[in-house]
Amino acid sequence: MARTARQILRELNVSTTIHVRSTADLVEHTGKAAAAIDKQRREKGQEAGRRKSDLQPVVRAECGRTIELTPWQVLHAVARGYVLAGQGMGRGLAEHWQSLKYCEAVHGDRAGAMELTDKGRTAERRYKAMQSQELGVGFGLAAAEHIMKRQYPDHVVSVVDTSTVLRAGWALGGSERSKGSRPRPDYLIEAWKPGEPSIVTFVVCRGNHQKPSKRTRRSRSTTVRQLARGSELAEGMQIGPWNTAQCLLLSTELMGQGGVVVNVLQSPGEALLPERIPGAPRNADLEAEERSGIPYPNAIHIPACEGKRARTVDGFQVSEEDLAWFGQLLARTGSAGLTAFAGGGPRTAQYLTKGQGRQHYDVPTFAATSSFHDAHIVIGGTKFVGTDHVFRMETVRIEAFSGMVEELYDLISQGRVEDYRRAAHKLRSHWHGADAARRWNGPISFHEDGTVMALSILPIRRKRPL
Repeated sequence: MARTARQILRELNVSTTIHVRSTADLVEHTGKAAAAIDKQRREKGQEAGRRKSDLQPVVRAECGRTIELTPWQVLHAVARGYVLAGQGMGRGLAEHWQSLKYCEAVHGDRAGAMELTDKGRTAERRYKAMQSQELGVGFGLAAAEHIMKRQYPDHVVSVVDTSTVLRAGWALGGSERSKGSRPRPDYLIEAWKPGEPSIVTFVVCRGNHQKPSKRTRRSRSTTVRQLARGSELAEGMQIGPWNTAQCLLLSTELMGQGGVVVNVLQSPGEALLPERIPGAPRNADLEAEERSGIPYPNAIHIPACEGKRARTVDGFQVSEEDLAWFGQLLARTGSAGLTAFAGGGPRTAQYLTKGQGRQHYDVPTFAATSSFHDAHIVIGGTKFVGTDHVFRMETVRIEAFSGMVEELYDLISQGRVEDYRRAAHKLRSHWHGADAARRWNGPISFHEDGTVMALSILPIRRKRPL
């Protein structure tokens, strides 16, 4: 029986279980998959890939066996992950609201586990590739944030698209979709707390529709090959000394046994960005200069290890001398993502350099190509400001809203990043929770950075007589 729009929206707000797999066997099979990939490359006369050499399972206390999330929280993660990814003229509907097409793709089964719906399972082949990519980002980022919050419980976690950050100083080269010639992680997660150095983690997210079987359960499975490839992407960027940044590699089986399964491995480390002092040089209220032409060839220095001599290799290297600049750049790019999520325009442009696409937000906005910060909702006495979009689910008109807590948005729109961070950290658990969600008639998701994303059914419009 087909579900009604109200049933779909109600199920988007129901907490369900996502299974997490992070084991020594997964590490072993990923290593075998990497060896098989390198063998194929050598047969074609290509070089073997450079990968993380210290992959290991995530500590069980930091990831658990399951994660409790609503489908709407996953779609919130998709939306935030892609909000600055392209900066094309179609960004309003094609990027900002692209998660809405998955409202009918995931739900909880009778056992309370999240899985694809019948509609989600029957997507056409070409659309399935997009679905696995985008939902892979949503589930991967949600799981990565969950792990980071357990590692740093008194910090706020921000997600920033890596390519957007790098455009302020590096030539990306190669294909944007494959990241083939110049590999780099998909996202940078910054765990921050005012008055302390920030911790940066590399994140690579992938997804697939492959059903587990005896033939594909080990090194030939899509999952372990995605993890092996993710290890190459993460190794393509370094912050400070070689191999000091933690990385999380995630591959989501959308049709795993028992529902959605997120496979995750980590390379441990802790890359720290210097503490910023409000009013001092390199604080995030000041514009970060663009450093075009930072070298890529032979930029990464690998010290002697495992019987190999010290050497230099190609890659995106943030030198120790540039850590303060990079921290400023990362905080401002994250602020651009917040304002874009709430509507974009000049408030977003102020945080981006020319290479990062400032010009795309510094122009007049038009319907169907951009969003605008002219909407608001009130939940439990807290006002959220942002942007909205109306779409249809069969004959029912649905309004989607994305925005921020008003007092936080006012700070970020005025260019006061450091003040925003102090206020957001202080209020991070104040405005959201189960009680606030019950006050809203529809699915709603809050994040500790002050963002919110919500759906509601619009009243039926009365037809005017001709």
